[in-house]
Amino acid sequence: MNERIKELADQAGDDQNRFAELIIQECVACCGIVERAAIDARGTATDDDFDYFFGREKAANMCKSTIRKHFGEAK
Repeated sequence: MNERIKELADQAGDDQNRFAELIIQECVACCGIVERAAIDARGTATDDDFDYFFGREKAANMCKSTIRKHFGEAK
C-alpha cells in the first residue's frame, strides 16, 4: 500500500466513510495542482500555447467536478 494511503487510513481510523472522503479530497487536490500549474503558466505562455494551457485549466476544473459528482459529494 502506498505511504499516503496508509497515512489517510490512519487518519480515518475505523471510519470507512471518512477514509473514502479523504481519498476523494486527495484526488480533487491533485486536479487543483494541475489547475494551478495552468493558471501560473498563463503569463509565460506564447499565443500558440494559450489554448493548451486554457484547455488544461478547464480540464482540471472538470476533473474536480467529475470526481465530486461521481462520489456523490455536493461541493
